[in-house]
Amino acid sequence: MTVLRTLLARLRGRALLSLLDQGAVSGFGFLAGIAAARLIDMEAFGRLALVLIVAGFAQGLHNALVTAPLMTLAGTVRSPARYAAAVNAGALVLAAGLALGVAGTLALYFALRGEAVPVGLVTAAGALTLAQNLQLTVRRLLFAYDGGAVALAMDLARAAAFPVAVAGLWAAGIPLNATRLVELLAVTAFATTLPVLAGRAARPGRRPLATAARRHWQMARWLLPVVLVTFGQEQLVWLLAGGALGDEALGGLRASQYLVGIVVLMLAATENVVPTGAGRAYEAGGEPALRAYLLGVTRRLGVPVGLLLALAAGPAELWLRLVFGAPYVPFAPCLRWLALGVAFIFLRDMVAQIFRARRRTDVIFRAFAISFAVSLALVQPLIGRYGAAGAAAVVAIAHGASLLALLAALGRAALPQPERPERC
Repeated sequence: MTVLRTLLARLRGRALLSLLDQGAVSGFGFLAGIAAARLIDMEAFGRLALVLIVAGFAQGLHNALVTAPLMTLAGTVRSPARYAAAVNAGALVLAAGLALGVAGTLALYFALRGEAVPVGLVTAAGALTLAQNLQLTVRRLLFAYDGGAVALAMDLARAAAFPVAVAGLWAAGIPLNATRLVELLAVTAFATTLPVLAGRAARPGRRPLATAARRHWQMARWLLPVVLVTFGQEQLVWLLAGGALGDEALGGLRASQYLVGIVVLMLAATENVVPTGAGRAYEAGGEPALRAYLLGVTRRLGVPVGLLLALAAGPAELWLRLVFGAPYVPFAPCLRWLALGVAFIFLRDMVAQIFRARRRTDVIFRAFAISFAVSLALVQPLIGRYGAAGAAAVVAIAHGASLLALLAALGRAALPQPERPERC
């Protein structure tokens, strides 16, 4: 109880708004996933999961190029208004390109499987990619510049609009399927983001846009490859599991992910506050201030993260039956492996903030490259022997490998370097 009171006492201002907002975002995703699993069968849910995986990969690229650098750089720019305008302009162009990429990738995927391309699903996936990437950018900018309350209102509006839209289709007697659910996700994201974006629209000017692009790229040149290797260590594993074990296995793995979602919520909420705070601490007090800041964050969040993961993993069968239904109970081992993986993610993200503040994103890339290699080495034998549980184990072990790699890099940086002999 003492730990809980201390945590609640510290959750004020931007931190509280960040947690509430991420609760709205992740809670919406959690409940929407449960609703989808209940409203459509496991095979259709697996197809929906496929769309979300590809769109999520595109969002990872967008995050690496736009929003991750934004949250570190926002506290250091001289003209926040010009910087925000430049970020919005660049984000719009990038999100449109990624939307086309997602639609093309899904069309190619279905064509390679010898199936007719579902034009409606592919189009809806592209629209969803555009809408969610714009919403992510707007949310991060709002939090970076004291607009957390507006971000929370935007995300709550979307969370409320989606079930209303689903209920409207049900009342009209329109059957639900994967395509219609993706369409509703896209429409509600557009409807709640565009008014906020339009209200803050401004011309960035060529010079601020070029400056922002250059500074973002200095960080993104290593964060972008991180997205590629993290895709290989997680989403690619899900796709391979779905191909080897069927769409039902993909749906079961996705359901297990949802049940560790409340912890992922807390970790995602730190992205609204911790990178900016770490960057400011490093600018103000150097390495000692940075480490003190991150150690404090780790201590405050470590206990609730551990308790929530234990609560999810222990009675895994019970949660799967209650939330998704009896057909999902066999995936309980997947849930336990994924809970372990989230624990590794939490610790790894705290260590990674040190290298982000130092602008050493190349170290983060190398850590993820190691975990990618581990994933590739284990994916075939573990899926072949243990099925879906083996796929979840690959993901957890890969996250653990990237954590160990970052800790090793941190240890090497702390060692005293040998003096170089003077040259004659």
